[in-house]
Amino acid sequence: MNWQHLTAFLWLRWRLSVNHWRRGGAFNAVVMTVATFGALALAVPLFIGSFVFGMYAIPKAAPVHLMLAWDGLIVAFLFCWSIGLLTELQRTESLSLSKFLHLPVSVNAAFLINYVSSLLSLTLIVFVPMMVGFCLALVASLGWLLVVALPSLAALLLMVTALTYQFQGWLASLMTNPRRRRLVIVGVTAIFVLMLQLPNLVNIVRPWGLQQSERSAKFMKDFAELNRATKAGEISPEEHLRRQQELLKQHELGTQQDERESVDRWSRTARIANLVLPIGWLPLGVAAAAEGIVVPALLGCLGMTLVGAASLWRAYRTTIRLYQGEFTARKSRPAAAPTTARKPGGLLLEARLPGFSEPVSAIALGSLQSLLRAPEAKMMFLTLVVMGVIFGSMLLRMPKEVVPELFRPLVAVGGLIFVLFGMLQLMANQFGFDRDGFRVFVLCAAPRRDILLGKNLAFTPFVLGMDAIILTVAQIVCPMRLEHFLAMLPQCVSMFLLFCILANLLSIYAPMHIAAGSMKPAHPKLIPILIQMVMFMFVFPLSQAPTVLPLAVEAALEWKGWSAGLPICLLLSLAECAAIVGMYRWFLAWEGGLLQAREQRILESLTGK
Repeated sequence: MNWQHLTAFLWLRWRLSVNHWRRGGAFNAVVMTVATFGALALAVPLFIGSFVFGMYAIPKAAPVHLMLAWDGLIVAFLFCWSIGLLTELQRTESLSLSKFLHLPVSVNAAFLINYVSSLLSLTLIVFVPMMVGFCLALVASLGWLLVVALPSLAALLLMVTALTYQFQGWLASLMTNPRRRRLVIVGVTAIFVLMLQLPNLVNIVRPWGLQQSERSAKFMKDFAELNRATKAGEISPEEHLRRQQELLKQHELGTQQDERESVDRWSRTARIANLVLPIGWLPLGVAAAAEGIVVPALLGCLGMTLVGAASLWRAYRTTIRLYQGEFTARKSRPAAAPTTARKPGGLLLEARLPGFSEPVSAIALGSLQSLLRAPEAKMMFLTLVVMGVIFGSMLLRMPKEVVPELFRPLVAVGGLIFVLFGMLQLMANQFGFDRDGFRVFVLCAAPRRDILLGKNLAFTPFVLGMDAIILTVAQIVCPMRLEHFLAMLPQCVSMFLLFCILANLLSIYAPMHIAAGSMKPAHPKLIPILIQMVMFMFVFPLSQAPTVLPLAVEAALEWKGWSAGLPICLLLSLAECAAIVGMYRWFLAWEGGLLQAREQRILESLTGK
């Protein structure tokens, strides 16, 4: 590997990063530059601080505590490393291997240069000094036997970076097709989101807290029985005080026993996980070396080195295949059979929505097909599904007796608002995802109200479908009265129409061009971002407040005893839905005029011209 080539490509990677930051705006470029140089300046203080903290804490820690400390440090490192990897995948690859083909660089040199230059990341700059300082503190505090932590750390970094580089090479081979690239980005992002939500789901289930909950319930029952016996005169106040102190002492001893058992259980679980997962071989080796056994640390170091070497070899083979054009060569396809005449209405775009004009049907179905194919829409819908699972898990753990029967519809309303909030990023910038395709709306002769109506109809199956799932889960877990459940159906329509009015206004006044295959604005500006934030935090909740009025009126009438058993909430929800439908039609015509007046400004914002 030529040293001049390496320095040139390191400089090139830095320049590409700076250019990417500048495209996000001058403020973004300044912030990222300051963050980068700040991380470089913090390397030495982090090393010194980690060493000093280790010298203070390590002598007081048991071997299992050292293992858990390394587990936490490695998990934090991998979390930040995964965020950096995900961010790198969201944009075009900065140093694609195909760009080396036109340079006088050998395959081996290209592979090494690209691998070494990929190590230039903020995560390594921040975490490596901390880890090295902690390793040296181990050696200084516990003796030279802990020097095995240094080669184990090097083997861990080799394994993580080599696996990442192999993964990136595999993704690069998959993403030679642009459409496949977007699907890969969606899939990787979805997996990352699911991994982030796993701790939350485990915390919701909390299988480890059953014994403590039973002990607390028994304590409360005994305490209530003791109070009852005192009020009934069965025991004297002195006996009550003595038994109360005994209960408190027994409860405290039981709690301490539960805590000790919990620590032992977590320690055993951590040891098993460290033994199974390669990333845990370093903490397990450090704990064994602190106990005077160095063999596990040496075996872990050897294992991580072998994993890293095997990953680099696989990545090198992928590089060879990229150079040979195996992933970009087009395979011959058999001759296509002669097509037969299509039946009218056989395709989605040829269908006609009943009750709507032809322009509205064409715009709605075209936008629907675009949403079904767009990776950013799939990413948003998948996030909604994941958050729906979390919402359902929280409902499953909620006791039915906690929520009064009259206010159980509020649980369903919270789920419906959650669905709308999840769709806000897409619907509040409807034209931003059209990009240059917005020219079609500017040049078409369709009334502008039909364009907005078609855009809103395209989101209807997704929003109402998720609403149906949320209502079903809420009715199963936290049952509502029949008239309240029926009242939720027109309330769904009312909430969605009010949401469409707000989303149309945001799309007209604060359009932002979205980069293809991502959810990030390509050229963010301060004013549209501020408008979106104000709408998210203040206007959106206020716009949905009127939909809760039927339930509030029924609650007030029942409190006064004036309801006479009538389904007040259902009747008012139907009346409110009819009124909001009429208001939506009026707003649609008014917003159509706004769209026509601002369509040139929207086009300039979306195309940058």
